[in-house]
Amino acid sequence: MGVFERPGSPYWQLYLETTKEKVKTDIRIGMTTAQRKDSKQIALDLYHQKMNAIAARLYKLPTARPAIRFDKYADWYGPHIIDHRKGHRREHELLLELRRFFDDDLLTQIDRDRVAEYHTARRAKTPPISAVTINREVDLLKAMLRDAVPKYLEHSPIAGMPRLDVTPPRRRYASEEELAKLLAVCEDDQDRAVLRLGRYQLIRLGDILDLQHTDRQDDLLYIRDPKNGEPYEVALDDETLTLVEALATNGSPYLLPKFRRAENPRDWPGSVRQRVEYLCREAHVPYGRKKHGFTFHWGTRRSGATDWLMKKKRKLASVQAQGGWKKPDVLLEIYTEVSREDLRAVVGTQKRMRKRTRA
Repeated sequence: MGVFERPGSPYWQLYLETTKEKVKTDIRIGMTTAQRKDSKQIALDLYHQKMNAIAARLYKLPTARPAIRFDKYADWYGPHIIDHRKGHRREHELLLELRRFFDDDLLTQIDRDRVAEYHTARRAKTPPISAVTINREVDLLKAMLRDAVPKYLEHSPIAGMPRLDVTPPRRRYASEEELAKLLAVCEDDQDRAVLRLGRYQLIRLGDILDLQHTDRQDDLLYIRDPKNGEPYEVALDDETLTLVEALATNGSPYLLPKFRRAENPRDWPGSVRQRVEYLCREAHVPYGRKKHGFTFHWGTRRSGATDWLMKKKRKLASVQAQGGWKKPDVLLEIYTEVSREDLRAVVGTQKRMRKRTRA
């Protein structure tokens, strides 16, 4: 039989003949005759389970898997998987939408046809949900079903399912003049700091909100847990350094506590976006994608990188390090982007547009 004792070990051992593998168990042999008999029976049961599993793999036999509904799986997946990821705030928002549709489904019922129905339901919303957002939601669903293998699924039925076609958004460079208008209507140093840290230090919004005073050493800020998973340092310009130093007396361990007041951390980035929308309104700067206006990411990190590369002629590797990009792909794309003023300069219409503006 495949159950045996090893001299000096208090545990039963297994010998799996098919794979010629010896496996130590956590089953204690016991001291009395009754204990040995009972524990050996448990070890034999384990031996048969492992041998059957090996046979199922070799002969590709279907195996019984526990059935679980999406809601129960999501209850487990959120705290044990999503919460340990850098983008957990956003992923919880995506999971909430998935749960509204799939919660009553068994995992085994979620196939390509069911996901196609999800696409249709999301696009039927008023206003319709963008293909970009739907793709992000389904990407999370793909990851969840992939992680459900092999415990609940033999394989993911939606692995490799094509994403919805996406029309790339119209690129929107925010000029330094627009940023200056926003900075002029800021009501406190936290308003000014969140804009400058995004624009000149190229820090992502989530990382800005996580900054603590202890992350600064002189004119350097340490980004502890960035999106790409590799901590890095950014250099502060003189004006931003002055703001950060002034914020050291705000009575909080965090640099920008006023944007962290919401009880749910998922709402913190939204508080910044609401503030930026207000500042844009006060400064008479268009806000939001619908108006092809200023948005936090494009108006700070993306436009700031454009300035460093194209106007201030900084080296690609230096800007990549300052912004914490793992790969230079985004920055190489920026080389192909131009502002409206650059386009007009090609055909010589800048003067005409300035005259129209004055009129």
